[in-house]
Amino acid sequence: MTRVYGRSSESVVGWPDDARARETLQRYLDRLSADSPESLKDGSLLAADGLNFAGADLSGLQLQEAALNEADLSNVRMVEVDLYQAWMMSANISHADLTRSDLRKIEGRGCKAAHAILRAAQIQGAVFEDADFRQADLHEANLYETSFAGSDLRDTDLRRCQFGWTDLSNCRLGGSNVEGARGMILGPVDVGGESASILAGAELKAWFAAHAAPDVEIHASRQG
Repeated sequence: MTRVYGRSSESVVGWPDDARARETLQRYLDRLSADSPESLKDGSLLAADGLNFAGADLSGLQLQEAALNEADLSNVRMVEVDLYQAWMMSANISHADLTRSDLRKIEGRGCKAAHAILRAAQIQGAVFEDADFRQADLHEANLYETSFAGSDLRDTDLRRCQFGWTDLSNCRLGGSNVEGARGMILGPVDVGGESASILAGAELKAWFAAHAAPDVEIHASRQG
């Protein structure tokens, strides 16, 4: 069953405290509700680079292709939101709740996502390189063709997540719970805590197997 996302101001659970962010969101939703639901026009996209969304609850909204580069979305509730192909480079989503959200093909290089909740999120094809995901919850997330290259994923919850050519090359993964994870990843990966312990190939596969993820397969990074 296809999910229907909120397209009007009546769909907003909680508005941002910041006046500029609130007005920008209001204008976007006014334009969006006037357009046909089948397509998004360039003029109807949310242009919110650098804005502060503190206090907001954006759950259920259609924010497809939104420009949220360097935006502050920390602690914001965004459950089951549509952020397909959004731009979130250097955005702050730390402690945000994005449970079951559509994050496919997001451009999120340098994203600050420590303690973010992304349970069962669809993150296929997204780019979260050089990002901070420490202690994030990615339990049961779909990470097919997602790139976390160079990111810090220490102490994350990756239980039962679905990998598939997921780029973890040069990631830090120490302390993460990978129980039941499956699929192909690209290495090498640093599985150490405070000190580095870089593994690749058979050694990395053995590490996953020892951490209750025997169905994770390893492939060399595309860069090497």
